[in-house]
Parts: sequence; structure tokens; C-alpha cells
Amino acid sequence: MLANKAVFWLTLAVASLGATVLLAADACCGGACSQGAAACGQQAGSCCQPGGTCGQACGTCATQTIMVPEWATEMRKVMTTECAPETRQRTYTVTRCVAETSNVQREYTVMVPQTRTRTETYTVSVPVVRNVTQQYQVCVPTYRNVQRTYTVCVPVYKEQQQQYTVMVPHTETRQATRQVVQCVPVSETRTRCVDRGHWEQPAPTTCACGGSACGASCGGSACGASCGSSACGASCGGACNSGCAAGGCCGRTTCCASACCPAVWVPKPVQEQVQVTVMKQQVTEQPYQYCVTVCHPETRTQTVQVCSYENQTRTCTERLCEYRTETRTRTIPVTECSLENRTREVQYTECVPEKRTCTEQVVNYRNVSEQKTEQYTVMVPHSVEKEVSVQVCHMVPKQVPVQTCCNTCCESCGWGCRGRLGRCCW
Repeated sequence: MLANKAVFWLTLAVASLGATVLLAADACCGGACSQGAAACGQQAGSCCQPGGTCGQACGTCATQTIMVPEWATEMRKVMTTECAPETRQRTYTVTRCVAETSNVQREYTVMVPQTRTRTETYTVSVPVVRNVTQQYQVCVPTYRNVQRTYTVCVPVYKEQQQQYTVMVPHTETRQATRQVVQCVPVSETRTRCVDRGHWEQPAPTTCACGGSACGASCGGSACGASCGSSACGASCGGACNSGCAAGGCCGRTTCCASACCPAVWVPKPVQEQVQVTVMKQQVTEQPYQYCVTVCHPETRTQTVQVCSYENQTRTCTERLCEYRTETRTRTIPVTECSLENRTREVQYTECVPEKRTCTEQVVNYRNVSEQKTEQYTVMVPHSVEKEVSVQVCHMVPKQVPVQTCCNTCCESCGWGCRGRLGRCCW
């Protein structure tokens, strides 16, 4: 990778050097190499050419060999590192717990309840009753009569004339007007449509005697076979039946026409004016009388009793109670409690510790180490030689024209003759 970068920068430096040589040759001829004969005059034809001269002003042109980079693709062998899987074997230690069961004798203590008897002394209060004489005071009531004067309010009633007003009802007759609706007959002229048609009898020739229409019902085989029967009379009529003796219904043209071809009604609508009487409502004002009850105030006089109160002094005898204190004596029983010690037998339960032995199964765990073998895969690096395509830069020699100049040509660009070949202006 570093070799490729070095080749790239070297190629870039050589390309820059070639471009600089071309620019210097063009500047020596005053731009004639890039602008043509019009800019450099007659001397432009021999300027910057191999073996050509530009006169005394520019000197003679020369050629120079430069190295130009050229890229090419080549197949080269390189060493690369690749990882290949490889199966290996290793041994490791595994620890597991193994349970071991054993019987162990163990002593334990239990509390066993036992009933025992003990004597205890206790104190009781014994009541003792004795009679005690004591004095006490009582209030004894004493009654005596006392005269007392008091004042009372006595009601006194008097009769008094009093006026009052009452509303006395009176009946009055009043006049009023009301609206009455009555139906009144009114004569009007209206237009109606009347059918003034008539009946028309078809012509006798339209019903041929003995034909299919008339002969089948009257005068035909049915009528000729039983002339004067109910069948002929029902279908042909009385006029046709009366002529059956003269040779049947077919001997009379009018009978056959009326029986077989009935009359036709010909309508004729006619508009005509007729007088009709209709009942219409008519509102009229009608006076009437009605009675109302009106209350009028009336003053009347009545006698009422008026109550008034007056004070009167009266005397009464009251029984007055007075209390005096007396001392009396009485005997009452008094109960006193005296303390007395007594003894009793009491049973109680006491827990006594007792040692016992039992067998228990105890599980102990111990670690056991084992060796196990396993296979595992690792990636082992290997160096492999491969052919790869590489871009290679080769330096190829190339002849380019270079213009040598004198001091006069170089003074025009301000640099003078420099370099190993006396090039101008670069």
C-alpha cells in the first residue's frame, strides 16, 4: 500500500515538471507557440521546433528527454494470511454435589405436664351484723287556718245596640242582544247535464230470417220443432210466438228483427238551467232578557252582650302547713366485714422437662470433582500465496522541444538565463 502511494506522488511530480517545460518554451517565443504566426511574426515558424531558430532575439530551440508515467495492469504474487478451522481437544474439571443420607441419634427435651397438689392460705372477708342505735331528725308538718284577702276579676255582661252591614241579594231583569244562526231557503239557478237520448231499432235487413243469429234462437230448428213452447217464447217474445202457427217466426220480419237484434240507446247530453232551493245559514241579532242576582248593602241593628271585667276583693280561709324539726332514735343493723385466714388444697399442672432420643435421617452434600474431555474449534492463521492484479506505473522516456534563450529574451520576462541548459523564464 505504501509503495503504491509513493509511485502515485512520483508520477504527479514528473507530470508537473513536463507542464512547466512547455510553458517556458511558449514564454520564450513570446507566446508564439500557443498563439501562432500572427503573434510572433515570421520567426514563429521556426520557434520551439527541433533545430529551429528564432533569430538573434530568441536564440535556438533544443530537445530534452523527460520521463512520462504510464500505467499498466500486472499480475503479481502476494502473501496473504487466511484462517482455517482446526478441531482440538481439551480436558476440564467439573464439580458436582453428591447427596449422602445417614441416620443420626439426637436428644431433645420435651415439657411433660404433671398434676400436683399444694396447700395455700387465702384471706376472706366474713360479714358480721350488729345493732347500732342512732338519732335522726325529721320534719313534722303542723297545719293551721289563716284568713287571706285576694282580688279577682269578675266579668260583667251588658246589652248594647250595634249596627252592622249585610249584603242582601236582589234579582234583576236585564236586556241583551245575541246572534242567532238560522237556515233560510234560497232559490238558485244551477246548470245540470241531462241525457236526452233515445232508443233506436236496427233495420230489419240486418237480421236475416233463418240466419245464424235469428234462426238459432227463434224460427230455426229449435223454434220450428216446438213452436209455442216456453223456449221460443222466452227467446223471441210474445209477438214472435204468436206467429208460429203461420209458418214460424221466420215468416214475420219485424218479430225476427226485434227478437234477435235488440234496440240501442243513443245518448244526447244537454246542458239545461234549473231552479233549486237550498238552505243557507243566516246570522241575525235577536234581543232577549235574562235575570241576574245583585247584592246591595243594607244596614241593620242588633242587640249584643258586651263583656267587661271589674276587680273585686274577696276573703278566704286557707290551711297553712308549717314544718318543725324533731329528733328521733332508731336501731339499725350494721354489717361489718372482718378478715379471716383460711387454708385449702389446690391442684395445679406443672410442665416438667424430660429428655428423649430420636433417630433422624440427615442429608449431607459433598463436592466430587470429575475430569471431562471436550472438542472445540479454533481458527488457525496460515500464509497463502495468491496472484492479484496490480496497477503499476512505468516511467517512459519522451522527447520534448526546449527553447534556449539569450539575455535579451530573458530580460523581457524579467528572469534571465537560468538552469543547466540556459532556459529562459522558468
